[in-house]
Amino acid sequence: MIRTLTCVAGASLLVSPALGVVNVLEDRNSTTFIEDGAGAGMFGWEVDGTPNLAFQGFFYRTGGMGFESAVDTSTLALTGSFLVDTNPFVDPRPDTFSAQYTGPGFVIEPTWTLRGGMAGSGTSDIAESIAIHNTSNQVLQFTFFQYSDFDLGGTSGDDSLVLTGTPINTAKQSDPLAGVLNETVVTPSPQRYQVDDFPNLIIELTDTGITNLNNNAGPLGPGDMTWAFQWEFNLLPGQTALISKDKQLNIPAPSGAVLLGIAGLLSGRRRRA
Repeated sequence: MIRTLTCVAGASLLVSPALGVVNVLEDRNSTTFIEDGAGAGMFGWEVDGTPNLAFQGFFYRTGGMGFESAVDTSTLALTGSFLVDTNPFVDPRPDTFSAQYTGPGFVIEPTWTLRGGMAGSGTSDIAESIAIHNTSNQVLQFTFFQYSDFDLGGTSGDDSLVLTGTPINTAKQSDPLAGVLNETVVTPSPQRYQVDDFPNLIIELTDTGITNLNNNAGPLGPGDMTWAFQWEFNLLPGQTALISKDKQLNIPAPSGAVLLGIAGLLSGRRRRA
């Protein structure tokens, strides 16, 4: 999916009529964008001006569904959103966004919080939590996926990826010039997982069949790497499942030659789902 953004000078929101609202999170050296309409998810995580993320989004499946659907307004109602600054003494710009999506018998509430590093440090952190509420009077069989497509340094063909942990709970993606991304699921660890070359995973998650990840942890690459995590819940009436995650970027200070290369890449970067 190509995302066309309309920039508004001095505003904290970017509006794209076809896709809804893009909420901008900013903190010190970091910026990221979270779309809340059709194609909802996070993209364009920029650290010291360099993009590192094509798209990270969520998919779900309930017991009666024959395929996965995106957590967005194509199948769910956006019943709430909240953009706020939680780091006012360091940076007064909005850094946290929460959304609420409501479906038949359930509510999904993701929250993202951005923490940037000092200018030029190449460090950044995003904490995420996803609450899934069973609002029905029956047991809810719920499958939840996170899909991730990071392009460290703004390039898409030179990353390596491995999933680690006992049980598997951490994705480590690296680029020889653009640094390392670590994303750790704090709780609960996913029951299934998969690393794959783009676009295999996104095709699986958007086709018309049931997908269960194949537990390939890698290592894989170098190439255009993606990964996904899968959780399975049986929620009693009124029960809530909570997923907590954290991701950290560490980008080395580039040499003069690499800076010139990055400048060229920025002008032609892609955003896709």
